[in-house]
Amino acid sequence: MDNLIILAGNGKLPVNIIDSLKNKNYFVLIISNSGWDKKLERKNFKIVKLGSVITELLKLKKYGFHNIVLAGALTRPTILEIRPDFNTLKFLPKFAKVLLDGGDNKLLTSVILELEKFNFKVLSIKDILPELFLGKGVLSNYKPCNITNKDIKRGQLILKTLSNLDVGQSLIIQEGNILGIEAIEGTDSLIKRVKKYIKKGVKPTLVKLLKENQDLRADLPTIGIKTVHLCSKFGIGGIAYSSNKTIFINHKKLINEINKNKLFLLGL
Repeated sequence: MDNLIILAGNGKLPVNIIDSLKNKNYFVLIISNSGWDKKLERKNFKIVKLGSVITELLKLKKYGFHNIVLAGALTRPTILEIRPDFNTLKFLPKFAKVLLDGGDNKLLTSVILELEKFNFKVLSIKDILPELFLGKGVLSNYKPCNITNKDIKRGQLILKTLSNLDVGQSLIIQEGNILGIEAIEGTDSLIKRVKKYIKKGVKPTLVKLLKENQDLRADLPTIGIKTVHLCSKFGIGGIAYSSNKTIFINHKKLINEINKNKLFLLGL
């Protein structure tokens, strides 16, 4: 994909995209409050404040950059943290309303719609790196038992209900009991938080799903090796995910770790 702008947050995903582009023409705008991976600072990059992103995008557009991909996690800003420049200031009332309404999906969808008004084409990660996505079914040596399958169905129903409120992509469930629902802290912190609620019996399951009606171009569920290690360390029995809509960083190594730690991995 030539003439691609990567709006980069933290994590390994933006680095993976750069590695896949090889000799193609790209430019990386690193969001300054994201805690980005230093490997992004290779070439064709600029670290920008959130309130200056639109100005920088318009500059790149003059040089023929019309495609954008959103990659990596961002800390949800407060209105005061945006610090808008002239170009961003005119959109601040609209963004402020969305920020106050809450919900990451609503916010990111609003951002994408504004970018499209400038005639940018916002791409999905899947358009660039389809190999990061895994399909349906059990992809591990270990399978969920009947009780766990019931837990997964209950977890799906609860997350579907919560997604209408634009809340959380993950929960942890054990024998019908919800041990925790992902909030602003993220999945890895959720796993650590529920340890004290785990009881003897069938191990709990991490259910991580795409929200209902979520735009596939932003904030897709992402699972990495760190999450697998935390599941093993804190007594989670396996992971159920949205098939073909969840990003897996280094999935071959991840599945090896899943099997090594005797967990299951199930695409729904």
